[in-house]
Amino acid sequence: MERRVSSNAAFTLIELLVVIAIIAVLAAMLLPALSRAKDNARCSQCLNQMRQIILAARFYVDDNDDLFPRSQHSAFANGQLPWERALAPALGATGTAWTNLLTGVCHCPADSQLGHLSYGMNNYFELGPDDDYPENPQTFRRLSQIARPADTILFTEVLAAADHVMPADWTTVADAEADVASTRHVGKSNYMFVDGHGKLLSLICTYNPPQLDLWDPSLAQ
Repeated sequence: MERRVSSNAAFTLIELLVVIAIIAVLAAMLLPALSRAKDNARCSQCLNQMRQIILAARFYVDDNDDLFPRSQHSAFANGQLPWERALAPALGATGTAWTNLLTGVCHCPADSQLGHLSYGMNNYFELGPDDDYPENPQTFRRLSQIARPADTILFTEVLAAADHVMPADWTTVADAEADVASTRHVGKSNYMFVDGHGKLLSLICTYNPPQLDLWDPSLAQ
């Protein structure tokens, strides 16, 4: 007996187009969510890496008479290693090298510029009248000199291939934007405070003169 193939057994062109349209709509709905999830994962990894750095810095302070490490801004002039090299052993550097940190803990996964540090130190912690800061005799080189460690930023994400930012020279938000990678994580960036905690913040929440300055230890509140 001959079997008849039902005319309903195959998709019509219109049905195929409808299915394709539905798939396209679902993809359009899912891709932004996937992108946000990826951004959130990168941001979380970045914050965890910065926590490792701040922890290593606190170990350094404990081992060096309460003194913070210096950055390249003043380290070599004072016969010291900049923070990324001084902290390298505590950050898992390979042997005597430290450059592997540039692809590891010292490089944010959201930073598209490869081969340099993604993070920098607030240079308020190395300035004084005996270097290039004669206008203010107060120094903040020791942890014990920081009145509000939970409100004072020590490490930030940086734009340029430098291991520090220079908020002592800022006068406007535009100055800060030229130093800080302030939009690396969907319009915000991660900041690490002297007490060891970190936050994802908009730059304006850290620096908005003259009302707000979480970089100057004498003004942070």
